[in-house]
Amino acid sequence: MTLYEFIEKHEGRRKKPYRCPAGKLTIGVGHNIDANPLPIDIKRHLEEYGYIDNEMIDRLLNTDIRHAVADCKVLFPQFETFTEARQWALISFVFQLGFTGAKKFIRSLKAINEQRWDDAAKYMMESLWAKQTPKRAKRITGIIKRGEL
Repeated sequence: MTLYEFIEKHEGRRKKPYRCPAGKLTIGVGHNIDANPLPIDIKRHLEEYGYIDNEMIDRLLNTDIRHAVADCKVLFPQFETFTEARQWALISFVFQLGFTGAKKFIRSLKAINEQRWDDAAKYMMESLWAKQTPKRAKRITGIIKRGEL
């Protein structure tokens, strides 16, 4: 499995816009249109045909994952020393919530940065995020605790 497949497994793949559990207009593999407007060519295609194609979805996904990785490196200065599984879990978490949303997890971020994995997972599971997406939250926090997929 690749990081892209891991993210898509949680997000799904949709060619038409939909509302995510947080009410944000979303398309592709979890691309939040409200927070990140579509590139002009993709927006025009969507307006003309009512959907986007797989190549467009992959372009959005590549950009969104690059941003999530960069955000993780800011939020977690030791990010590159974490196991690959924890990196993927944190990328998925930041991908879903965005930098601003993830930054609100003050206790979890502190615990992660101190590598107190059980505490980080516990605090994350006490959040609205965990209530809104319980299966994903359990999977992500389980990986954070174990350090493996």
